[in-house]
Amino acid sequence: MIRKSDEKDLEQIQRLIQLLENREFDHEDFRRIYHAQLADPRYICFVWENETGIHGLLNMRMEAQLHHCARTAQITELIVDEECRGKGIGKQLFTHACAYAKEQGCAQIELETSLWRKRAHAFYEREGMISDHAWYTMKL
Repeated sequence: MIRKSDEKDLEQIQRLIQLLENREFDHEDFRRIYHAQLADPRYICFVWENETGIHGLLNMRMEAQLHHCARTAQITELIVDEECRGKGIGKQLFTHACAYAKEQGCAQIELETSLWRKRAHAFYEREGMISDHAWYTMKL
């Protein structure tokens, strides 16, 4: 089942985000950011849950962007537990997020993904996304 995340999901969401990023995060820093996002109407986090817990999530930000001259949704995180991959959970989350973004008046949905995530690239392309931008980063 897909639902909007809430405060009680913090531990499971942190576990999944750490899996996505392949690193540990300070719990208090993570908690502070998670609670700020829960309170911010620009953010929404959907979780895929069954009787054993949360096994997938999609976090998204929606805002008006000058370079699109429209409201745009950006998927900031999408992750499914390794043992649950290939069962359609990512597709369900992605489809749900696209429908929600459209309902919220977004004209486009976009995301960034690391170059080495080839399986993710194939997934996004199967879902109809195209890679037509380059994304640059710099640590500060």
